[in-house]
Amino acid sequence: MAYELLRKIAGASLPMTLDSQADIEDLRILRDAGYVKAEFEPQGAAQAGAVVIALTPLGRTAMRYFGGA
Repeated sequence: MAYELLRKIAGASLPMTLDSQADIEDLRILRDAGYVKAEFEPQGAAQAGAVVIALTPLGRTAMRYFGGA
C-alpha cells in the first residue's frame, strides 16, 4: 500500500532507491499526490527503478495525519 511506503520513506535517509515494481507503482501514486519528489527510469528501460529525492511538506503533513513520523 502506498501509505506503508510513505512511512518507509519518512524513516529512511534520502535519496532512496527502489527497484521493486510494486514499490515503484506505489511511489508513482505518492508522487502524483504531491507527497514525495521522485525520479523514475524511462518506461521501457532495461531495468525498472526509481529514486526518492525528498518527502514534501504535504507528505510530512500526511504522515502526521496518518500516524507516522
